[in-house]
Amino acid sequence: TSFRFLQTLYNLGPSPEPNLTVLWSKDLPEGFKRFCAQVSIDTSSIQYENDDLMRKCRGGDDYGIACCVSYQEIGKRIQHFGARCNLGKTLLLAINGGKEEIEDVQVMNPELFVNCENADWTLNYDKVYENFKKAMENVARVYAKTMYIIHYMHDKYYYEKAQMAFVDSNYGVDIAYGIAGISIVADSLSAIKYAKVKAVRDENGVAKSFTTEGEYPTYGNDDDRVDLIAKEVQQFFMQELNKYRAYKDATPTLSLLTITSNVMYGRNTGETPDGRKAGEPYAPGANPMHGRDHTGAIASLNSVAKLDYWSSQDGISNTFSMIPSSLWATKPEQVQNLVTVMDGYFGKMAHHLNVNVLNRETLMDAYEHPENYPQLTIRVSGYAVNFVRLSKAHQLEVIERTFHQKM
Repeated sequence: TSFRFLQTLYNLGPSPEPNLTVLWSKDLPEGFKRFCAQVSIDTSSIQYENDDLMRKCRGGDDYGIACCVSYQEIGKRIQHFGARCNLGKTLLLAINGGKEEIEDVQVMNPELFVNCENADWTLNYDKVYENFKKAMENVARVYAKTMYIIHYMHDKYYYEKAQMAFVDSNYGVDIAYGIAGISIVADSLSAIKYAKVKAVRDENGVAKSFTTEGEYPTYGNDDDRVDLIAKEVQQFFMQELNKYRAYKDATPTLSLLTITSNVMYGRNTGETPDGRKAGEPYAPGANPMHGRDHTGAIASLNSVAKLDYWSSQDGISNTFSMIPSSLWATKPEQVQNLVTVMDGYFGKMAHHLNVNVLNRETLMDAYEHPENYPQLTIRVSGYAVNFVRLSKAHQLEVIERTFHQKM
């Protein structure tokens, strides 16, 4: 039956719906692994999640995938969706003493924050990080209380009453919080720690841009100096959310998943210390920022695999793009190499992987001539889409992502 589901992508052609997920395990039959890899290479239409990891969750193996990538016990729990917080903007609040960087509005008490610049006006890593934690504490408090109000009011007027007939009477609830900008934050803090970063402030003292001298490690290259910053931020924010009671005593979970909202988060965030310009899109989900994972596909995967699933049980989304030749010359070699890559990645207890195997030139041509690509399907961040149905801004963001040319 599983073979037949995947075969429909050939019989009927690639399609974004249904959102097909393969639960990957080291114990899957080798023939099925190879067929999955072949389908990914041919269609870029399926995602993978780590069955060996998720079986360790409280409900064991009786689960399905909710929303995009989230573990959910079948019939026993429901998910209250919580959108996600913009941690890139939260970092700018920390640098600017609680003042929003675009409209210069004071949104946090300035007395919470210390001056985070050295005598030579460079940003001090320890002080920036101290401010950042205070900013995250405040954001988490507002976030948790906002979600409480939203889901209380949803229950008051909710429209899914009939669907609840399929769920146990005494169901459990997960509140699906989320964060956006983990790679932006990791790279920005890395730049402040290992290089010299100065804030260029306006007349109101708000950092509108940054200058950087020196080199610094970037997330996505299997470098613990920056990868573990991302992990520490992830764990800290989850700890803060756990301090607050959720509506219906829901269990807090966290996702690193943006779907396509990474474009909008970037559009509404000023310049960040990592060199990203104001308005530029974020990387999707837990991905490294576009072009910064420059040491190969395996190093990029290793960085994402270091993130802590138990601090983000709503899902850690990784959207991965490779050109076909990076997997080798012949189709059998490409299939076997992709199987080996996924075995290695999930063997490190990574959670999720979208696989796109295609050339950037294909997407560029589809951008210019959408009429020639009605069924071109790609994975974005948790689900599949027809590329030509994305907005032009979202298409350009996908084109700008890293297409790995070597393992």
